[in-house]
Amino acid sequence: MNPLIQRLNLEHKRLARLLDLLQRLVDRFGEGNEPDFELLCEMLEYMEFYADQVHHKTEDLIFERLLALDVEKRDVLDTLMHQHRQISQINRRFRRSLEGIVNEEVLRREEVEIQGRELIAALRQHMDLEEREAFPVALDCLADADWAAIEDAAPDASDPVFVVPDTARFLNLYRELGHQADPSAGA
Repeated sequence: MNPLIQRLNLEHKRLARLLDLLQRLVDRFGEGNEPDFELLCEMLEYMEFYADQVHHKTEDLIFERLLALDVEKRDVLDTLMHQHRQISQINRRFRRSLEGIVNEEVLRREEVEIQGRELIAALRQHMDLEEREAFPVALDCLADADWAAIEDAAPDASDPVFVVPDTARFLNLYRELGHQADPSAGA
């Protein structure tokens, strides 16, 4: 399998792990308990920084290259790129709401819970669609030169939680996940 697709699949597994944690925190919030808002905000910051700025931008380069080759599944590729923008907006809105709670703004608990569940569902569905529909097309249609061009254009940043931990920025998240840097990541 192509190393870039391997990396993206690994990142999907890591994001799924974060979504499991997010689900537990949102469930706790929905039950009327107070979750760790600092942890939630760190998680959303990570998703905004790494998922949006590195992971999704890399995927968009793949999808744009496929669209330029006029492959089948244009509608799926267009949908996935649109979802990247939507997920980013959902994440920012949820994060602003959580920061509002931390700053003692009055917000309806149900609305904030709905935002969290919307983000979780959107990301899970999105990753599933990529893995089922887009990644196989990329593996079938892109040549070595295409992959090299994508690699050259892709954002170059190490994952600040799973590969090269930035414990100053993501200490609570790092501790909650209870792991060391992932040496197998190679990103």
